[in-house]
Amino acid sequence: MSSPRQDHGDRAQAMRRTMTVVTPVGRVAASAMALVALVTVLAGCARHPEERKPSVNPETAKQQMIDAVDEVTGRLGGEWKPRTGPDYAERCQLPDGEDGAHWVYLTGRADGGNPRSDAAEAADRWEAQGMTIERWGKGDRPAIVGRGGGKVESISLYAYPGNYTVQALSLCFPGDADKL
Repeated sequence: MSSPRQDHGDRAQAMRRTMTVVTPVGRVAASAMALVALVTVLAGCARHPEERKPSVNPETAKQQMIDAVDEVTGRLGGEWKPRTGPDYAERCQLPDGEDGAHWVYLTGRADGGNPRSDAAEAADRWEAQGMTIERWGKGDRPAIVGRGGGKVESISLYAYPGNYTVQALSLCFPGDADKL
């Protein structure tokens, strides 16, 4: 019978023999996996030139913004009067960090409907269009903002009794707001 010390020595020697066989294979496998991971990360981070192009031009951005405002005001009914825009531009920041421009459109009406239900209906429609909704006002003075959805940067409805306003910001596009 062998001593525990001898068993330990035999096992250690067997492991060294095994490790000398596994270690080079393990290193090759680990290196290959690291290379695959690196290539995957680089490929995922690499941007194709067409992805860097602006997703919208000034005319399309403006029309999408006007359509969004018209859709809300049309459903709410009444006589709406532009207060700012739709030809008013402000500076914004493009995804790559460069300065760009976006259109601003603000319209309002003096008469009102049912502020709570009007705001709830607008929020439901915007949510169905993929926007995230922020609720600011309370009670009979609801204010909601929809962001995202791919057609406008944001759109808001302030449904105050006797003073409804809808404001939209177009998607940001390359350009100088001061020269538009």
